[in-house]
Amino acid sequence: MKIDIKKFTYLTGLIGGSLIILVSVITALLYHGTKGENYSPFNHFISELGQSGVSEYAGVFNIGLIIGGLLCALFMFGLGLYIKKFYSYIAAAVGVVACIFCGLVGVFPMNNMNIHVPVALTFFRSGLLVVLLFTLIIIFDKQKKISKWMIIPGGITVLAFASFLTIPKMLGYATGASLSVPDVRPAFWLNPFLEWLVFMTVICWIISLSVYLMRGKIK
Repeated sequence: MKIDIKKFTYLTGLIGGSLIILVSVITALLYHGTKGENYSPFNHFISELGQSGVSEYAGVFNIGLIIGGLLCALFMFGLGLYIKKFYSYIAAAVGVVACIFCGLVGVFPMNNMNIHVPVALTFFRSGLLVVLLFTLIIIFDKQKKISKWMIIPGGITVLAFASFLTIPKMLGYATGASLSVPDVRPAFWLNPFLEWLVFMTVICWIISLSVYLMRGKIK
Protein backbone atom coordinates (compact mmCIF):
# COMPACT_ATOMS: atom_id res chain seq x y z
CA MET A 1 0.00 0.00 0.00
CA LYS A 2 1.41 3.37 -1.05
CA ILE A 3 1.42 6.04 1.65
CA ASP A 4 0.33 9.56 0.74
CA ILE A 5 3.24 11.48 2.33
CA LYS A 6 1.47 14.82 2.11
CA LYS A 7 -1.63 13.53 3.90
CA PHE A 8 0.49 11.60 6.43
CA THR A 9 2.41 14.78 7.23
CA TYR A 10 -0.50 17.13 7.77
CA LEU A 11 -2.53 14.58 9.74
CA THR A 12 0.30 13.83 12.18
CA GLY A 13 1.04 17.55 12.53
CA LEU A 14 -2.57 18.54 13.16
CA ILE A 15 -3.30 15.70 15.58
CA GLY A 16 0.01 15.99 17.44
CA GLY A 17 -0.11 19.76 17.79
CA SER A 18 -3.79 19.78 18.79
CA LEU A 19 -3.26 17.06 21.39
CA ILE A 20 -0.45 18.99 23.09
CA ILE A 21 -2.62 22.14 23.16
CA LEU A 22 -5.57 20.20 24.56
CA VAL A 23 -3.74 18.53 27.45
CA SER A 24 -1.95 21.80 28.29
CA VAL A 25 -5.20 23.79 28.48
CA ILE A 26 -7.00 21.09 30.51
CA THR A 27 -4.24 20.67 33.10
CA ALA A 28 -3.66 24.44 33.35
CA LEU A 29 -7.35 25.13 34.04
CA LEU A 30 -7.42 22.46 36.78
CA TYR A 31 -4.02 23.37 38.27
CA HIS A 32 -3.50 24.54 41.85
CA GLY A 33 0.07 25.16 43.00
CA THR A 34 1.78 24.48 46.30
CA LYS A 35 0.39 27.75 47.65
CA GLY A 36 -3.06 27.21 46.16
CA GLU A 37 -2.44 29.59 43.26
CA ASN A 38 -4.01 29.16 39.87
CA TYR A 39 -1.85 28.49 36.85
CA SER A 40 -0.64 31.45 34.78
CA PRO A 41 1.64 31.41 31.72
CA PHE A 42 3.02 34.72 33.00
CA ASN A 43 4.74 33.15 36.01
CA HIS A 44 4.52 29.34 35.74
CA PHE A 45 6.73 27.10 33.63
CA ILE A 46 5.13 24.65 31.23
CA SER A 47 6.85 21.78 33.04
CA GLU A 48 4.95 22.61 36.22
CA LEU A 49 1.86 21.17 34.54
CA GLY A 50 3.55 17.77 34.61
CA GLN A 51 4.93 17.95 38.15
CA SER A 52 3.63 14.95 40.07
CA GLY A 53 2.33 15.77 43.54
CA VAL A 54 1.55 19.38 42.60
CA SER A 55 -0.36 19.35 39.31
CA GLU A 56 -3.49 17.28 39.93
CA TYR A 57 -3.60 15.97 36.37
CA ALA A 58 0.15 15.74 35.77
CA GLY A 59 -0.28 12.29 34.27
CA VAL A 60 -2.68 13.61 31.63
CA PHE A 61 -0.21 16.30 30.63
CA ASN A 62 2.80 13.97 30.55
CA ILE A 63 1.06 11.23 28.55
CA GLY A 64 -0.35 13.81 26.13
CA LEU A 65 3.12 15.32 25.70
CA ILE A 66 4.66 11.91 25.01
CA ILE A 67 2.05 10.95 22.40
CA GLY A 68 1.97 14.45 20.90
CA GLY A 69 5.77 14.53 20.71
CA LEU A 70 5.84 11.22 18.84
CA LEU A 71 3.17 12.41 16.39
CA CYS A 72 5.11 15.63 15.77
CA ALA A 73 8.25 13.54 15.17
CA LEU A 74 6.31 11.73 12.43
CA PHE A 75 5.28 15.14 11.07
CA MET A 76 8.94 16.20 10.85
CA PHE A 77 9.81 12.93 9.11
CA GLY A 78 6.99 13.39 6.62
CA LEU A 79 7.85 17.05 5.98
CA GLY A 80 11.39 16.11 5.05
CA LEU A 81 10.16 13.42 2.65
CA TYR A 82 7.57 15.76 1.13
CA ILE A 83 10.11 18.49 0.31
CA LYS A 84 12.40 15.73 -0.97
CA LYS A 85 15.72 17.54 -0.81
CA PHE A 86 19.02 16.48 0.75
CA TYR A 87 18.87 19.32 3.28
CA SER A 88 15.25 18.56 4.11
CA TYR A 89 16.28 15.05 5.17
CA ILE A 90 18.85 16.57 7.53
CA ALA A 91 16.24 18.99 8.91
CA ALA A 92 13.79 16.10 9.32
CA ALA A 93 16.35 14.11 11.32
CA VAL A 94 16.96 17.08 13.63
CA GLY A 95 13.18 17.55 13.91
CA VAL A 96 12.65 13.94 14.92
CA VAL A 97 15.27 14.33 17.65
CA ALA A 98 13.68 17.58 18.88
CA CYS A 99 10.19 16.04 19.06
CA ILE A 100 11.43 12.88 20.78
CA PHE A 101 13.03 15.04 23.46
CA CYS A 102 9.80 17.02 23.70
CA GLY A 103 8.07 13.73 24.52
CA LEU A 104 10.84 12.81 26.97
CA VAL A 105 9.97 15.92 28.98
CA GLY A 106 6.81 13.99 29.84
CA VAL A 107 8.78 10.83 30.64
CA PHE A 108 11.10 12.76 32.97
CA PRO A 109 8.95 15.48 34.62
CA MET A 110 10.49 18.18 36.80
CA ASN A 111 10.30 15.95 39.88
CA ASN A 112 13.68 14.68 38.65
CA MET A 113 15.50 17.88 37.76
CA ASN A 114 18.87 16.22 37.06
CA ILE A 115 17.36 14.53 34.00
CA HIS A 116 14.52 16.91 33.21
CA VAL A 117 16.63 20.04 32.65
CA PRO A 118 19.11 18.56 30.11
CA VAL A 119 16.23 16.85 28.29
CA ALA A 120 14.33 20.15 28.08
CA LEU A 121 17.46 22.03 26.97
CA THR A 122 18.07 19.49 24.21
CA PHE A 123 14.53 20.08 22.96
CA PHE A 124 14.91 23.87 22.94
CA ARG A 125 18.27 23.83 21.18
CA SER A 126 17.35 21.23 18.58
CA GLY A 127 13.93 22.88 18.16
CA LEU A 128 15.60 26.17 17.27
CA LEU A 129 17.81 24.41 14.75
CA VAL A 130 15.05 22.47 13.00
CA VAL A 131 12.73 25.46 12.53
CA LEU A 132 15.65 27.52 11.25
CA LEU A 133 16.67 24.78 8.80
CA PHE A 134 13.18 24.25 7.40
CA THR A 135 12.64 28.01 7.10
CA LEU A 136 15.89 28.39 5.14
CA ILE A 137 14.89 25.45 2.93
CA ILE A 138 11.55 27.12 2.17
CA ILE A 139 13.32 30.39 1.35
CA PHE A 140 15.76 28.83 -1.13
CA ASP A 141 13.58 26.05 -2.58
CA LYS A 142 13.20 26.89 -6.29
CA GLN A 143 10.47 24.26 -6.72
CA LYS A 144 8.33 26.10 -4.15
CA LYS A 145 7.02 22.90 -2.59
CA ILE A 146 5.88 25.07 0.34
CA SER A 147 4.56 28.63 0.11
CA LYS A 148 6.95 31.48 0.91
CA TRP A 149 4.24 32.72 3.30
CA MET A 150 5.33 29.94 5.67
CA ILE A 151 8.57 31.86 6.20
CA ILE A 152 6.63 34.22 8.50
CA PRO A 153 5.60 31.70 11.22
CA GLY A 154 9.01 30.06 10.84
CA GLY A 155 10.87 33.32 11.42
CA ILE A 156 8.71 34.23 14.41
CA THR A 157 9.31 30.80 15.95
CA VAL A 158 13.08 31.07 15.48
CA LEU A 159 13.03 34.46 17.24
CA ALA A 160 10.99 32.98 20.10
CA PHE A 161 13.46 30.11 20.61
CA ALA A 162 16.44 32.47 20.43
CA SER A 163 14.82 34.88 22.89
CA PHE A 164 14.14 32.14 25.42
CA LEU A 165 17.70 30.82 25.23
CA THR A 166 19.52 34.18 25.29
CA ILE A 167 17.55 37.13 26.68
CA PRO A 168 17.31 36.05 30.35
CA LYS A 169 21.05 35.35 30.37
CA MET A 170 21.83 38.70 28.72
CA LEU A 171 19.80 40.48 31.42
CA GLY A 172 21.71 38.69 34.17
CA TYR A 173 18.88 36.33 35.15
CA ALA A 174 19.10 32.57 35.35
CA THR A 175 19.10 30.96 31.92
CA GLY A 176 15.76 30.47 30.23
CA ALA A 177 15.84 26.76 30.99
CA SER A 178 16.27 27.29 34.74
CA LEU A 179 13.26 25.94 36.63
CA SER A 180 14.19 27.25 40.06
CA VAL A 181 11.09 28.86 41.56
CA PRO A 182 11.65 31.76 44.01
CA ASP A 183 9.95 31.86 47.40
CA VAL A 184 7.78 34.72 46.21
CA ARG A 185 6.60 34.10 42.67
CA PRO A 186 6.47 37.42 40.72
CA ALA A 187 3.26 38.38 38.92
CA PHE A 188 5.27 38.51 35.70
CA TRP A 189 8.34 36.32 35.29
CA LEU A 190 10.33 36.60 32.08
CA ASN A 191 11.65 33.03 31.89
CA PRO A 192 8.34 31.12 31.88
CA PHE A 193 6.72 33.80 29.72
CA LEU A 194 9.37 33.32 27.03
CA GLU A 195 9.05 29.55 27.38
CA TRP A 196 5.31 29.83 26.71
CA LEU A 197 6.10 32.08 23.75
CA VAL A 198 8.20 29.24 22.31
CA PHE A 199 5.40 26.77 22.99
CA MET A 200 2.77 28.86 21.24
CA THR A 201 4.90 29.76 18.22
CA VAL A 202 6.24 26.26 17.56
CA ILE A 203 2.77 24.71 17.79
CA CYS A 204 1.41 27.42 15.48
CA TRP A 205 4.30 26.71 13.09
CA ILE A 206 3.48 23.00 12.98
CA ILE A 207 -0.26 23.58 12.60
CA SER A 208 0.12 26.32 9.97
CA LEU A 209 2.35 24.06 7.86
CA SER A 210 -0.13 21.21 8.31
CA VAL A 211 -3.07 23.37 7.27
CA TYR A 212 -1.11 24.61 4.25
CA LEU A 213 -0.34 21.04 3.16
CA MET A 214 -3.99 20.09 3.67
CA ARG A 215 -5.39 23.01 1.69
CA GLY A 216 -2.46 24.09 -0.49
CA LYS A 217 -4.08 27.37 -1.53
CA ILE A 218 -1.63 29.98 -0.24
CA LYS A 219 0.82 31.07 -2.95
